[in-house]
Amino acid sequence: MIWISIVLIASPVCASRFALFALDAQAPKQKGKSAGEIREIAIEKGIIQAVEEATYRLLPEKGFGVTYQKLKSEVFDHANRFVPQYKILGEKTLNGTLEVSLQVTVDLVFLRKTLVSGGFIKTEFERGEASRSLSTLEITNLTNGKVLVEILKFFHQRSDLAGKFRLTRARHGDFIFRFFPLESMDTIATQLLYHAKISKGTFRVVKQKKNQLILSYQPNQSS
Repeated sequence: MIWISIVLIASPVCASRFALFALDAQAPKQKGKSAGEIREIAIEKGIIQAVEEATYRLLPEKGFGVTYQKLKSEVFDHANRFVPQYKILGEKTLNGTLEVSLQVTVDLVFLRKTLVSGGFIKTEFERGEASRSLSTLEITNLTNGKVLVEILKFFHQRSDLAGKFRLTRARHGDFIFRFFPLESMDTIATQLLYHAKISKGTFRVVKQKKNQLILSYQPNQSS
C-alpha cells in the first residue's frame, strides 16, 4: 500500500501555465524489491495523484458525464506527459516505510488541451456561448518581429482557445488576424497577455468586443 499526502502550492488555474504540488509519498518496503524500486513506485504514484488533483480543478463543477475509467485510460495513465519536472526534496525511512518528499510541476496548458480534445471539457464555442463567426485580432504599432513570432507560436500552441488562426493583413506595423473563438474574447485576451513572451515592450488593450480585439504594442523606452 502507498500513502500520499498532497499540499497544493500554486492553485492550478489557467492564469498560470504551471502548478506546483508538494507531495509526501510513502511506500512500505516489500520483499524482493530494492529501495530504488520502492522509491520509483512512490514517485510514479505521486505524479499520478498530482495530475489527478490538477485535472479535477480544471473540470467543470458539474462535469459532462466524465467517468473515472475514461480519465484514467486517457489522462492519468499518461501522467508523466503533463509533468515537465519534479524534484525529490528529501526522503526517510521510518518503521519499514520509505517516505519521499516531492515537488511536482504540472503543465496546466497541456493538460487542459488534452481534456478539451478528449471531450472532458467543453469550450464556450461548443456550448454556444461564443459566436461561431470569425473574429479578429488587430495589433498596431508592432515593429518587433520577435514579438510577432511569439504571438503566432502562442496561438499555434493554444488551439484550445482559438481555431484556424491566420494572418490576413500586414502593413506598416499593423497586423490583422482572423480566427474562430473557442473561448470568450476576455479569456483569449487574458491568456495572450499573460502567456505570450513579449520582449522589449508591452501590449495595451485599445478595444475589446465580442468578436474583436485591438491591441497596441508599446516598445520600452530603452529598446
